Amino acid sequence: MAETYLKILLSLAFIYNVDTETWNVNSLKNAKLVCDYDKDMLRLDIREGFVESEVIHCLETYPETETLVFTNSRLKTIPGYLSSLKNLDTLDLSFNELVSVSFIGLERTCVRLKRLVLDSNAIRVLRKGSLDCLESLQKFSIANNSLERIENGTFNTKLKSIDYIHLVNNSLTQLDSSLYSKLLLYSNIRLMVNASFNRITGVTNSLNVSINDISSSSSILAILLHNNITRLNTEYYFKKFNVTHPFPQLLRLWNSGFDARFNPFICDCSLYPLSEALRNFYKMDPDNPVFSITCGSPRALDGMMVRKVNEDQFNCSVTQNCPESCTCTETIALDLVTIRCNDDYLGSDLPTSFPAAGKLHIDMKSTQMTKLSSRTYLQNVTVLDVSGCSITDIDPSIVNTLDGGIIKTIFLHDNNLKYIPRTFQSLNFTEGEILTIDGNPFICDCHSLWMKKWLLSNKNHVVYQDKIKCTAGSDADRPVITIPDNQFTCGTGLSLKDVFIITLGSLAGSVLLATLIVCKINSIQVVLISNFGICKYCLRRRKQRRLQYDIFIAHSCDDDVTITKIVDFLENQTPPYKVCIAERNFRIARPIPENILSAIESSHTTLLVISNSFLRSAWCNMEFREAHMRFLKDRNVNMVLIVLEELDKELIYEELRLYLQTHVYLKFTDKYFCAKLLQNIPIMIQSDKETDPLLPK
Repeated sequence: MAETYLKILLSLAFIYNVDTETWNVNSLKNAKLVCDYDKDMLRLDIREGFVESEVIHCLETYPETETLVFTNSRLKTIPGYLSSLKNLDTLDLSFNELVSVSFIGLERTCVRLKRLVLDSNAIRVLRKGSLDCLESLQKFSIANNSLERIENGTFNTKLKSIDYIHLVNNSLTQLDSSLYSKLLLYSNIRLMVNASFNRITGVTNSLNVSINDISSSSSILAILLHNNITRLNTEYYFKKFNVTHPFPQLLRLWNSGFDARFNPFICDCSLYPLSEALRNFYKMDPDNPVFSITCGSPRALDGMMVRKVNEDQFNCSVTQNCPESCTCTETIALDLVTIRCNDDYLGSDLPTSFPAAGKLHIDMKSTQMTKLSSRTYLQNVTVLDVSGCSITDIDPSIVNTLDGGIIKTIFLHDNNLKYIPRTFQSLNFTEGEILTIDGNPFICDCHSLWMKKWLLSNKNHVVYQDKIKCTAGSDADRPVITIPDNQFTCGTGLSLKDVFIITLGSLAGSVLLATLIVCKINSIQVVLISNFGICKYCLRRRKQRRLQYDIFIAHSCDDDVTITKIVDFLENQTPPYKVCIAERNFRIARPIPENILSAIESSHTTLLVISNSFLRSAWCNMEFREAHMRFLKDRNVNMVLIVLEELDKELIYEELRLYLQTHVYLKFTDKYFCAKLLQNIPIMIQSDKETDPLLPK
């Protein structure tokens, strides 16, 4: 017992660096050095080592130390007296005041080190050559410093054993390939660099490392959580790292990773290629953190996973050839540029040039604009919206430019047009193309009789004809299509007025009676089908079954419960419909785009069941566009839209919005939904030679 007590006293005397013969209570209170040794772990902890002689005495007392934790001692440099520890392999100098890293005079100690921790110091720069002696180093940590720069060549091939570099919570703005110089030594390596919580905006490649320098058996990880990365220009990085065949080259590096979550990525057109790549690779390794990176902006996409953003939502600003006081936005996936101008645009006509693109959407809303001239770029227009301007004059040759272009949607309503050029009667509309001219003060005289006939022959394309009215003379505020031909005169004869007065009542009555009859027949048919189960076949058209399926239903898998109800309803009709749905009829080995095209081409009718889940799905969007294109090309093709719920307006893309504005669609919540669905799809019969089973024999 006495012997144990003596050992305790000797230990305390050593810790406070006093002679055991003069040790007393007062000296214990004034002492600061802490020197703790764990003989099992061969670990020495030194704290508050402000007096060099005390520290040296502590080190000399435990020369067999393998792990030294030397903290809270205000060290400015790595002290040379550490060379006395011949077996040292782990050195922790955290929580000091180091401003640089140098092992001058410690070369022998440096060579043996396997772990070096310099956390929570004041190091701003790591200099080239400062770590060259650390050839046995495996783990290096320099977190929580003020590190702003790592000179190229600091982590060179002399650090051949390193497998982990910890750079968390510093002020780095770039991550360079020189950190991975070990790649040039071996074909099978493991190396992780954690540079989270810095200010990194991108990656540089001063070492000219190629993707071919990384073998499939290597594990190379870069962790960049919570940095300032806003863009990943895949074209730039592919060129920098010699990626010539992305899919096979990146697939070969499946053991490696790049974790850039929680960065403020700007989801614009520059990020679209990355989004496509993430979608293509996601199913192969859904747990890989790279597939969970999210958008930081724009606000509408904040927090959304990049791989889940619809392709038409990757937009970016275009400045070249964008008119002054206008905004130009590119949608890279659609090769589309949208130009929007408001009253700040002071031009009286269309700009002479616009940004180059395969397709243009022009939206002019300037009351300064008074005329509409032909421009070469109008050949690429998909939407020309000049409604709500002050246009009084249209260049007749504009029709030739538009007719030689792509699909057209033209809005000319709410302007100051008294006439439109007669060349408009030669405008060749195709399915789905529309023109609006309502809300203009048209004069109905002998110069505009052609317009009435033109309107009547294009009811499916020139829309809102009941609002296209005359605004002068006795025919003021009347729809143009309702005015008798003999009223389109350039004089003021009383006889015409008399005729007009006499025929007005009968004409209006006839139109009203015909309208009421048509409405009543449709209403009666819906009521009979819904409430009594009869009249399911009267007034409905028949179509011969020439394709594999009668109906293809395009839908989101999130709406499967509703789709099952619709399928059961159709397949239990008399005769039953042959229905195609993805989960039941798509061929497993065939790519999804081919399955979609095949289903649409093999079906007489395409039902598009629209929901918010549908709008978020890239495949569903593709189904809508392919069905719409087929509908536009072939008048015999049937396309029916069913809306399941209240749609998020921000998710509705332009093509669908235009379709919903100009076509009838069904609402699933309508109590007469089933009857209206039957009204919009034909009864399928087998062939010309076979008798329709629904007709009386």
